[in-house]
Amino acid sequence: MNMLLHGIPDADLRNNDDGTLEDPAHISGGELQRFDRVITNPPFSMNYSAEGIPFSERFRYGYTPEKGKKADLMFVQHMLAVTRSGGMVTTVMPHGVLFRGGDEGKIRTGFLEHDVIEAVIGLGPQLFYGTGIPACILVLRPVGSKPAEREDKVLFINADRDYREGRAQNYLEPEHVEKIVSAFRAFEDVPGFARVVSRQELADNDDNLNIRRYVDTTPEPEPQDVRAHLHGGIPIAEVQAKADLFAAHGMKPERLLVPKAEGYLQYADVVADRRDLRRLVESDPGVVAAEAAVKTAIERWWKYEEPRFDKLETVADLVALRKELIGTFRSALQATPLLDHFAVSGIVASWWGTSLPDLKALATLGYKGLVEAWVTTVLDALEEDKAKVDPLDHKAAKALLPEYLDRLAALEAEVAELNSTIKAATASDDEEEGDGVAEEALSPTELKKLKSKLTAVKKQLKSEKVAFADRLAAASAALDDTAARQIVLDGLESDLLAEAEDRVARHRRAVILAFQAWWDKYRTPLSALEAERDAAATALAGFLKELGYE
Repeated sequence: MNMLLHGIPDADLRNNDDGTLEDPAHISGGELQRFDRVITNPPFSMNYSAEGIPFSERFRYGYTPEKGKKADLMFVQHMLAVTRSGGMVTTVMPHGVLFRGGDEGKIRTGFLEHDVIEAVIGLGPQLFYGTGIPACILVLRPVGSKPAEREDKVLFINADRDYREGRAQNYLEPEHVEKIVSAFRAFEDVPGFARVVSRQELADNDDNLNIRRYVDTTPEPEPQDVRAHLHGGIPIAEVQAKADLFAAHGMKPERLLVPKAEGYLQYADVVADRRDLRRLVESDPGVVAAEAAVKTAIERWWKYEEPRFDKLETVADLVALRKELIGTFRSALQATPLLDHFAVSGIVASWWGTSLPDLKALATLGYKGLVEAWVTTVLDALEEDKAKVDPLDHKAAKALLPEYLDRLAALEAEVAELNSTIKAATASDDEEEGDGVAEEALSPTELKKLKSKLTAVKKQLKSEKVAFADRLAAASAALDDTAARQIVLDGLESDLLAEAEDRVARHRRAVILAFQAWWDKYRTPLSALEAERDAAATALAGFLKELGYE
């Protein structure tokens, strides 16, 4: 089912009870089948049985203990054994395989001596279903298959901080993938992210492949200026350290910070409270202009690329389209420094992934057919009690019935307001008489009128929603090809702009957090805290004296 959903109808799937190690299923002519690419996510840390294990030549580097749940490197050896010369293996592994000693250490040394490990990539926590522990990716090539310039070297990439945090699970987004893939392809040092390590250095470290030993991503500690803590003020050096962040977003710090003393700044008069910082940053002319530039660049790019969608004839055309769009999108946003290269790539890649079902339908059905498919989705959602799609929020409904949706929204708002008013009036009636009657309390007659009005409005809203399906179907049927094309392209562009706004908002939050951090650290100096303490102590002494305690 997984293969079919990903467009691979001819997958050769084989299953057995004993597992890959004890009973490999892909056999041809009595020998293991060989593959050009092996991509796996095997079960972590399981037991196995070495007795009678077939094709023992797979395990040329040794056997791990059968008990103790350490079959991980046995799987890796199997992967290498079924990979053709010149091929490649990528596999997800627990971090333990990188540093555990004993038999696993010997196998790891064997890998390094035969130069089969090309890269070790560390990932963040909670990215995989079923486990919250961080995992790593090993990239391996059979003996003699490494490119000449990569021989006797291993690339370490530490991406343990590159993910978007979620509630139950974290997410590796397209920009994070782009960053990792770019570093792997370049095979060069990237400060704080990637490092090429020689075989000799690995040997000097007893072939320990612990990623943090070679690439430490521990963030720098938050700077603390003692003088600023004592006397107030924001160190200019800390502001200058954020210069690139502010410049990218068009924010000039002097709009919020003014000179205080030599080497220090303070908040300008426009900042009266910490809550003002968000509003002032969001409304700053430079910030607004920088964000508008991103939107303008995307809209200009989209206008230029729109005709490419007219040429889609089959799903196979999407491969070339994706490659072209990603390339031209990067070029279009080069002049807008707000988002870095990886974020820009993430925008179009995320949008493509989300829009792919629609794009496949477009290539197969055309513009009008896609709109009809959207309408069918909305109509199906209307009939479901707990539909995953909000029918009134779908792009098809918004495009075909905007005024009708506005009327529904107005009726829903009126229902909510009447409910709130009635609830407040009913609550005031329930209060004890000793508390008095709430001001502007409704009389029984007024309350009855409100309830009657609420019933009428609810009835009207229900009637309008029932008619919604018929109106939507009629509007869809009345569309011509030109109108359908515009609806589809406008919907796709809107989704793309939403992805961009998400990245822009993240960058804006980083700007706001910088100013808020300085407020939290330095706004109230030690002298002010001591004065508050002394005043509180004096007040307490006065209270105690009045109570007769001296």
